[in-house]
Amino acid sequence: MHFLPQTPLDWVLLAVALATAIIIAVAIQDFFVDARTNTPRVRALQDVSIVFAVSHFGALILRGSAGPNWAIVGIAMYVAATLLFLSALEAARRVPLPRTLVDDPMPKALITSGPFALIRHPFYLAYSLAWLAAPVATHGPFVTAIALAAIATYAVAARREERQLEDRFGEAYRTYKLGTGMLLPPLGRLLAGRSPH
Repeated sequence: MHFLPQTPLDWVLLAVALATAIIIAVAIQDFFVDARTNTPRVRALQDVSIVFAVSHFGALILRGSAGPNWAIVGIAMYVAATLLFLSALEAARRVPLPRTLVDDPMPKALITSGPFALIRHPFYLAYSLAWLAAPVATHGPFVTAIALAAIATYAVAARREERQLEDRFGEAYRTYKLGTGMLLPPLGRLLAGRSPH
């Protein structure tokens, strides 16, 4: 085991991972609406997220990539996560959104442009890509378990949010759901050349 990246590509992987984390962390602080009450559940989620993030970067620093091709795939995943995240931010800039697993305040309007035109939860997909990049690049079992736990949390949050949004927006949300995928685009409809709506 070593304590710093051993190749130039591993340094690039670490730098891109840090850039992705900084972009997301700043946006979470500046863009998303804080909970009106900071519940023990939300505080626990924040604490666990910090532990996960430290472990994620620890794997990149201590393990390095499993090889140059895996480092390139990891870099591509971080870049894709960042671009998707920024695209979703742009589409949602006029609608205040709560953080993950926060019930209140709920969005005041449906967002159906940008990546939301194809998937209902582009932020969760971006986060998932970022969490998966380190396991793909390093092949580390511990960081893989962390990524899977984070993604499972997003899946639970997405289902919960969908119930709340359906309660709030009713038929408009049900119609929107028919033309979009939860976390992945509706490939069958895209391949058939149909509009996602």
